[in-house]
Amino acid sequence: MCFQTIIALVHYNGRVVNDELLSSRFVSEVSRYLEVNNFMEVKALKQTILNLFIASNGKSYTVDLCYRCPAKTNELKISYRTVMIEDDDDVKFVIGYAKKYEPHVQLEVMAFIREYIETSTDVIWDHLEKQLSDSLNIDQKRVLLYQTKPVHQCIPVLPARNS
Repeated sequence: MCFQTIIALVHYNGRVVNDELLSSRFVSEVSRYLEVNNFMEVKALKQTILNLFIASNGKSYTVDLCYRCPAKTNELKISYRTVMIEDDDDVKFVIGYAKKYEPHVQLEVMAFIREYIETSTDVIWDHLEKQLSDSLNIDQKRVLLYQTKPVHQCIPVLPARNS
């Protein structure tokens, strides 16, 4: 396999719009051009796109990618469908396909970037445990308030028993 590179138009957090012929197009407020090659792994492609749009701020993000794949053509119009880019083979296929039809179509990629929120069961249990602890602390504070009030009580002294 030879090294192939192509310029892609990358859209950021836009939307996929289908027309009356079910041909998809990408619409976004922010888009940039990016040079990609067929030896990129999907992880590297996602990181490159993330760096293109998001400054490093210590947060974690998830990146979902899809591209416009020419599905059918007639003399006047090319119809596209949206296809996900999920693994390394998809990247190679997309670049090869785009390179083949480069004179006629432009490679467009939609990047859906969201802040990563950890949702493992440990985090959920930690959250529930914290909620429980918080609610228990409220009750404990009430109990402690009652316990810490000065108690002025007369304790009766009982007479000693005669044996």
